[in-house]
Amino acid sequence: MAEPTGGPATWLGVDVGSTATKATAFDADGLPLASGTAGYPVLRPAPDEAEQDADAWLRAVDTSVAAVASAVDLSGVRGIGVTSQVDTHVPVDADLQPLLPALLWQDVRTAGTAAGLNAVLGEDGRRAGWGDPRPLDASNPVVRALWLAEHRADAWSRTRWLLLPKDLVTAWLTGTVGADPLGSFKVVSADARYVPGIAHAPGLAERLGPLGAPESVLGTTTRPWHGIGAGTPVATGTMDAFGNVLGSGLRDPGDTMLVVGTSVIAGAVALPGRTGPGVVSFAPFRGRTVVAGPTQSGGDSLRWWAAATGHPIEAVLAAAATAAPGAGGVVFAPHLLGERAPLWDDEVRAWFTGLSAGTAFPELCRAVLEGVAHSARELLDAVESASGVPTGSITLSGGGSRSALWCQVFADVTGRPVQRSLERDTAVVGAATLAAAAVGGTDPFEQGRELATTDLALAPDPGAQPVHDALHRTYRDTYRALRDVHHDLRSLPQEAAP
Repeated sequence: MAEPTGGPATWLGVDVGSTATKATAFDADGLPLASGTAGYPVLRPAPDEAEQDADAWLRAVDTSVAAVASAVDLSGVRGIGVTSQVDTHVPVDADLQPLLPALLWQDVRTAGTAAGLNAVLGEDGRRAGWGDPRPLDASNPVVRALWLAEHRADAWSRTRWLLLPKDLVTAWLTGTVGADPLGSFKVVSADARYVPGIAHAPGLAERLGPLGAPESVLGTTTRPWHGIGAGTPVATGTMDAFGNVLGSGLRDPGDTMLVVGTSVIAGAVALPGRTGPGVVSFAPFRGRTVVAGPTQSGGDSLRWWAAATGHPIEAVLAAAATAAPGAGGVVFAPHLLGERAPLWDDEVRAWFTGLSAGTAFPELCRAVLEGVAHSARELLDAVESASGVPTGSITLSGGGSRSALWCQVFADVTGRPVQRSLERDTAVVGAATLAAAAVGGTDPFEQGRELATTDLALAPDPGAQPVHDALHRTYRDTYRALRDVHHDLRSLPQEAAP
């Protein structure tokens, strides 16, 4: 690591991601001084299951901050902010000890429970309980609580809290359990209160943390920690997606981002009060409305394809670069574990279409990259419609943005210019803005705007637009054509399912 420059460390941002945790120290002007990262595996004991060891998050947070402390003095840190993956839940006891592996946002073993509850509720019941007639998905806390009560009854009976990763981390630091309305959006109403629908899962209400604003002070550190003094304020924090919004510099209506991590997250600042089908409209925060949505598989599709074909990711990217735009007419749908926004379909699965005798490895590799971009385009269209403002340039971040090729693919397939964030993990920047806001009362949107910088600007290739437009129609039409097929496949006995 290069010698840090800038002033003394003032803010510490931590992001607990799906495969790794990153911590970064910033000076008072927002300059990043040093970072640390520690990874952990996603456990997949069965086809529809995705789990994680919650203790691994705490170890990774500690390891990451220790790495930062080895590079810069953290004794001057005035505040800590934490963001994390959303729709991931861990049941813990009164001493904050995990009772089971955490159910990740990718875990769809609860899809049957969701389908059953949706059938009982109907649109009227969902409207009464959630203020929204749309079906509940497999990662909704109500669905998860019902499944745990039925299938893990002993652990559920001993559960004191059902927590998101960032809420476990902040409780570990402060001894205080809390939650925020944005991170808990699937069970929180527009007035930042838990919805009446949580009563459909008996015992859930008392297991959810008290709600506080993301930029409020949850508590203070209970002990010295890698040079950070005891009594240092810790912000309540929020989900990684909203951390990305802040860290990408989004501030005004029409400002838009794409985060290409394990999944793809699209978000935009909307006109006040706007919403739309297929995406989430968050409760107003600091006078702004944000609409956003996560897909189910972004960079995870690249990881899967590399592992399935026995190639390193670098080789897959190199092969994709040799194939022409459009991948020889091959379309890949990246629904490896169902799809979240904007389809919200737990049953759909991935596919290739358009294969021919002339299809070779490079075309398949490019099809995977373009397929993720097609899912992003479909989501961006929904976000743009919901926001009420045309999308201009997109700020692109996340691990997938390290590939200049994939950045160009996103520009070409979506038909929108792209700016790449200099800080790939914009959520950690957002976490630091929440720390600063908690201590100083500043507006996180304004502070994030000041911190956001880009290092690459790409325009869509007009020559490739006709083929991408045609293949995007194929992408969407094929999903509709195969919906019943995927439903039938999901009804097969688990051991016989593909």
